[in-house]
Amino acid sequence: MFAFVCSEAPAQTLSENLKAEGVAVLAKAAREKGDAVRGAILFPQAKLACAKCHIAGQHKLAPDLTALAADTTDEHLVEALLFPSKTIRKGFESVSALTVGGEIHTGHILSETDDLLILSSGSTEPKQIKLQQEDIEEVVPNKTSIMPDDLVDQLANRQQLLDLVKYLIEIKATGTTQPALAATLDSPQPSLSDELQGLVWLDAFNCHACHQRGSLPTVAAPQHAPRLAWGSGKIDPQYIERFIADPQAVKPGTQMPDLMASLDEDSRRTTARQITHYLVSLGDTAFHRQPLDAEAAHRGEALFHSVGCVACHSPRDAHGKETLPEDSISLDTPADKYNLDGLVEFLEDPHAARPGGRMPNLKLTHWEAIDIANYLLSPADISADAPSHAPFQLDRKLAAAGRRQFDRLGCNQCHPQGGPRGRRDFPALAAAVADKGCLSKSIGPWPRYTLDAEQRSQIQAAIEQAPENLNDQQQIAVTLTALNCIACHQRDGQGGVSNLRDAYFQTANPNLGPQGRIPPRLTGIGAKLQPKWMRQVLVSGRSSRPYMHTRMPQYGADNVAHLVDLFQRVDQLPDVSHGDFDDAKEARKSGHEMVGSKGLNCVACHNFRQKPASTMPALDLTEMGERLHKDWFYHYMRDPQRFNPGTVMPTFWPGGQAMRKDILDGDTSQQLEALWLYLEEGRQARVPQGLVRKPIELLAGDEAVMLRRSYQSIGKRGIGVGYPAGVNLAYDAEQMRIGMIWKGKFANPGGVWGSQGHGTVQPLGHDLVRFEPGPELDSASEPWPVDDGRPPTHHFKGYTLDELQRPTFMYRYNDIEVTDFPHDAPADGPDTSRILRTLTFSSPQPHADVVFRLASAADIRNDETHPGSFLIGDKLRLHIDDAHQGRILETPTGKQLQIPLTIGPEKTTLQLEYIW
Repeated sequence: MFAFVCSEAPAQTLSENLKAEGVAVLAKAAREKGDAVRGAILFPQAKLACAKCHIAGQHKLAPDLTALAADTTDEHLVEALLFPSKTIRKGFESVSALTVGGEIHTGHILSETDDLLILSSGSTEPKQIKLQQEDIEEVVPNKTSIMPDDLVDQLANRQQLLDLVKYLIEIKATGTTQPALAATLDSPQPSLSDELQGLVWLDAFNCHACHQRGSLPTVAAPQHAPRLAWGSGKIDPQYIERFIADPQAVKPGTQMPDLMASLDEDSRRTTARQITHYLVSLGDTAFHRQPLDAEAAHRGEALFHSVGCVACHSPRDAHGKETLPEDSISLDTPADKYNLDGLVEFLEDPHAARPGGRMPNLKLTHWEAIDIANYLLSPADISADAPSHAPFQLDRKLAAAGRRQFDRLGCNQCHPQGGPRGRRDFPALAAAVADKGCLSKSIGPWPRYTLDAEQRSQIQAAIEQAPENLNDQQQIAVTLTALNCIACHQRDGQGGVSNLRDAYFQTANPNLGPQGRIPPRLTGIGAKLQPKWMRQVLVSGRSSRPYMHTRMPQYGADNVAHLVDLFQRVDQLPDVSHGDFDDAKEARKSGHEMVGSKGLNCVACHNFRQKPASTMPALDLTEMGERLHKDWFYHYMRDPQRFNPGTVMPTFWPGGQAMRKDILDGDTSQQLEALWLYLEEGRQARVPQGLVRKPIELLAGDEAVMLRRSYQSIGKRGIGVGYPAGVNLAYDAEQMRIGMIWKGKFANPGGVWGSQGHGTVQPLGHDLVRFEPGPELDSASEPWPVDDGRPPTHHFKGYTLDELQRPTFMYRYNDIEVTDFPHDAPADGPDTSRILRTLTFSSPQPHADVVFRLASAADIRNDETHPGSFLIGDKLRLHIDDAHQGRILETPTGKQLQIPLTIGPEKTTLQLEYIW
């Protein structure tokens, strides 16, 4: 028997097939069968990246398609796509630069001087390459276009090529008719002047804590020193002592001055020890180290390098070594300083320790904070010079001496501890000179700062030259620099993500291109965003870009709220004429048509009512009217690339001309007005055509299934559990309670899976019972006033899983350790379901004033037919074990079922049964 193996010829690529068809045939087909709207959507997409190079303005990498010569035919457009190197327009040739070191750099020349050559790499995300002329051996013109030869192969089919060509034909026909924009949107402003940078330094070093400002302007977001009492039980006293004795040696680059530079070594050590005992005495919690979790540290490494930490702090290699120390705020070795609980608490709420906002709140969940803390405290990060951690014993006499030293040295100037600040006979800032006192390099009875020559010069410039009042533009610039907003955001050509950090800014959807991973520009932001929305973003943490891994942190209202009015006053746009309708309802119908799949197909890319779009989760259409100024919308829609170079937003009105001539007679202003009136409806707007969603079902099998996401009435720290027996619950890890229970199918996670973790999980089953907010275990006499936040004395500690993947939740209330194991149980009737729940409580100290709140409702009563059971409304029966007694209390809002508990060192067990 013989076996024959035949090899087929490789299939032809799309570009090969199209080339064989011929340029003239394709040009004719594009004119007759191409769809310019679909082509407009294709043009800016990341896989093609046409808009990266073909944009109007400075540093063009490819021809401006709205300014092509009149003799450019449709055939030329097809030929340029299929054979990009056949004809390269003058001024857009690429070159290869050979360096004396043997490196070859290829790109388009952006600029050239006698000293410097700047190239653009010409990739899908162009990067600038700066070469010193003295390092270049030869520059050779290339005969190959920077436009990829296989560009057309990124398309799905022939029709997409026809659509793209038809769009290019439309662009060419419109020409360039756009008016110039305001200077604030186009013209880079000079970098921060020396006197303004000096004001930033004066604020950063908290100079005004001792020295009168005089005529120097006030920085809108003043610095505040850390709250020292916060460190009790969280910061190692041995670290505190070493840090006070020599701040720069322990943490190079710290803004904490050396207050004892003039003392001898023995006096420094003695004083540092005394002050350490004083600081430890400010709290009543002993410092202990907690064990670390290697798996959590591994997760924390990924989070640290993705959510935004490395915008300010250096990335770290596998050994915990900082890789960009010169351009970063050093973390040094956190393991020398914090225990796990302390660092977790700091990461969750940094402003509690540092109200100045220079360490912003990244809105980490409890689990994320635990993971990052484990990573930063992992063994690879522990300093070799750190001493062993012997237990610290507080000495009250040393603490009393430390309080006196604390006042004598002037520590209380920056860190007031309840009493008045110390002496105020320091000279005013206007009298400061560079070679005396704090600004000098000499050592004396004054704080010693480690300043370089440039910092001294800038501080001196601020003292001598700063204006008495900053104008709005200056105040914005100073604030953005002081808070380091420019590490992520660019404004007027300044700041933005550096090339060295670019790789750490990622997105959940690469189709969005750089705008899906790089924080938005702040140039003209006041003309773009309405003040209410801007305030919600800056102050309340509102977010509209769930696809972006890097998070917009919170700096605190006192530090950034003033920016809202400043941006609104500074950023202006030219006046624009709006469309006008006699019947707004009819206009909205046209807007509804354009948004849908039969119009401009906005729903192909934009979310709608938080439901993800089919191709990419771009900004939600139902938030546009609330977010944007109307004039900005008009300007932007006419030319998205001018406002956001490289955006994947299509241009449907190139040159101000409408592509859809069949809607509102092709009148651009009328179309934009109709769109705006429709978008102004927000979530009340009619659902556009083409928005189809298939439900997703997450179901339990032989094992339980869990989903940690946001649930209605619970929030983002919900933990849903679906059990094999067909019962389900959602646990609230924010307030330590069961938030809801239901029967049947578990959940539809589509709302969160399709929107990169945002949205809400929808229970799929039936007979859902909700429980009131607030922790179940609490003080009987002083319960926590329930709100949407986290109870201050309750701390969620995670969960363990049994062999059926059923969780046992763990948390701590004050010093009471709690475990909570809810699980499914066989039903005791055809129409009922059961959840059994076993809780344990233990504490080193006895507690008698504690209750467990089971339910709150308008109707709670004893079940006379089932001793130990209570009826909650007409659906739920709760049974309490024989060892405990329930009691019904009248409250201002109804009735509440409580169980009094007595808790001590011996484990207390409570068993409950939910039947409904």
